[in-house]
Amino acid sequence: MPDLTTDEVRSLLRALDMTPLDAVDLDEITNRVNAINEAAAALEDPEADAVEPIPVFWLTAEGAEAEEAGDGR
Repeated sequence: MPDLTTDEVRSLLRALDMTPLDAVDLDEITNRVNAINEAAAALEDPEADAVEPIPVFWLTAEGAEAEEAGDGR
């Protein structure tokens, strides 16, 4: 994935009703967003969609308590 430009990051921030303090702040945000995107791309697992998902709390007491309470967490 190509790096996002400052204009693209500004647009994303605007969509979240956020604004950078100044140009230096926008540059820093852009660098951090691009670093996070790069790190996330390295985590890509092409087999992930072939594995059936399982509940996180399927055998823990925390999961049993949530089921008993009926809140579905």
